[in-house]
Amino acid sequence: MTRLDLESHLARLARSAIHSGFHTTMAIATGNTRLTALALNDRGVTFDSTLKADVTFVFDSAETALAVLTGGEDPIAAFLDGRFRSDGHLPLAFVLLGLFRPDADTTPPR
Repeated sequence: MTRLDLESHLARLARSAIHSGFHTTMAIATGNTRLTALALNDRGVTFDSTLKADVTFVFDSAETALAVLTGGEDPIAAFLDGRFRSDGHLPLAFVLLGLFRPDADTTPPR
């Protein structure tokens, strides 16, 4: 899966109703390679790989990234298997894990 494929899937699935005033950045990496970064706010998602991220998700592959972020795979299981980790603001990371899932609570942490 390419960076553009991943961005396309995530842009299509991103929750459009992010709480008013919410703004954060996240990056997605595989190993030591940053695949993409996203700016997230109440107007949507913008991709810019140069952004400084509040949270970085590191996966073993782009396929694992897509599966974990969209709910196809349990993030805890992926973490315990060593295929996923998060660096940065941990409470925010849990909110961001739900951003691309239709049934998740995306209320930002205080």
